[in-house]
Amino acid sequence: MNRLRYTALTFVLLATVCLSACRPKSVPSDVMDEQRMASFMQEAYLIEGYFAVETGFMYDTLRPEMIAAYDSLLSANGITREEFEHSMDWYTHHPEFFKRVHDTVLARFDRELAAQPDEPSKEDPSVKVNNIKVTPIVFE
Repeated sequence: MNRLRYTALTFVLLATVCLSACRPKSVPSDVMDEQRMASFMQEAYLIEGYFAVETGFMYDTLRPEMIAAYDSLLSANGITREEFEHSMDWYTHHPEFFKRVHDTVLARFDRELAAQPDEPSKEDPSVKVNNIKVTPIVFE
């Protein structure tokens, strides 16, 4: 019986070592790096927030103006839709990396909120992130 336990323990240890060796230690070169992904996601969250508040958009439908805003954001950042989808797919399958990206976005929002005046201007609906002015496109 001790031999069986020893064999099982050896197998578990080998499996653990093999699985931990297979996990990536960094983002592959064909995937947006964490900082670039965080910048893009921060801007996308602002666009989504704008549409949620101003137009009552629901997350179960993408309206044409949202698609146009996303396309504009992709273009402004020099990212193709395929590059973003590939990167998002990779981050989705590597949650420890996606959590770091999300934590970076939250920390940036916290810093920006702390630096904002108490009353935002109601005149200009655009938002500014990383010195890029994002003005939502609203089709009527």
